[in-house]
Amino acid sequence: MLCVSEKSDDLILDVYFPQFAQFLLSGKDASAFAKLCAIGLWEVDESDAIEASLCQKFGVKKQMDWPLATISAKGEGVKSESGYWLLVHPVHLVLQRDFFTLGEALALTTAETEVLTADLNRHFSQDGLSFIPSQSGDFWYLHVEEDLDVATYSLAEAMGRDVGKLMPSGKDGMRLQSLMNEVQMLLHAHPVNQLREQQGSLPVNSLWLSGGGEFQALSKAIQKPTFNFFAHDALSAGLAVLAGLSRQIQVQNYAAFDKANNADDAVVFVRDVVELEGAWFAPLLGALKRRKLKLLRCHFDVHGMTFTLTLTPSDTWKFWHKTRPVGHYFNLVN
Repeated sequence: MLCVSEKSDDLILDVYFPQFAQFLLSGKDASAFAKLCAIGLWEVDESDAIEASLCQKFGVKKQMDWPLATISAKGEGVKSESGYWLLVHPVHLVLQRDFFTLGEALALTTAETEVLTADLNRHFSQDGLSFIPSQSGDFWYLHVEEDLDVATYSLAEAMGRDVGKLMPSGKDGMRLQSLMNEVQMLLHAHPVNQLREQQGSLPVNSLWLSGGGEFQALSKAIQKPTFNFFAHDALSAGLAVLAGLSRQIQVQNYAAFDKANNADDAVVFVRDVVELEGAWFAPLLGALKRRKLKLLRCHFDVHGMTFTLTLTPSDTWKFWHKTRPVGHYFNLVN
């Protein structure tokens, strides 16, 4: 929990649900969530992923990209604040009829990550490039010694789409495209991929670069928030450090949040996207009915778009709003 603020009688709660498509595809029971969907007000931001909305809460300004790599690196205690930082996701490109798409996200072992980043660093050492594994293991960083002028698409935005139309752009866009092509050639017959294929796993045949930024512009923009902040991931930790907040653990469910929060406005960034119905949606619906919340905003990341559902206690009286399958709301909002 990352806490600052004055006491408030009327609690406004923002809950962020990243990678929410996994929940939609899981087919799990979601009767409380369906009720929330039916009675609330929907908005959609088709241009930005959910991390952008969280950054805006702290007053972060977009550079060419939302500087997610820079903020996350700060959250993980990276010392160097020079040059340019990018997020790196090992991916598997899938050939369609006449174009490539990104397949499922790849989870690499620590050993695989160590071997691949070491080999890439040896190859690109003369180019001022460094590949650095994140502490979470979910992604890597690419540190470039000089600043870049480049715009990218996030991994969530690119999933399932023609990646040829989503290549890095800007003055240095071609430089990153060339880097990605060279990496693909290095990975083609790499021993790590040979072993993965023998074990029935998808090979890493490319790297996806996104979320670039530099520290100088970032450090001038962060605002100290007037809400309690509950989160435990690299991006959130970076925002907390830059805003001068203390850092504690992520709450795992609404009951833990309700116990830890002190009636102040709050922002919660949820990492577990599996057991959401019992952990969050049913208790949130109950909290609205009991008027424990003045306003609830739920933000959902689905394929690089941010869907926001806004509810107030009075919405729970909308008995005439019939529930539908939850996927319906994510098809019709836009």
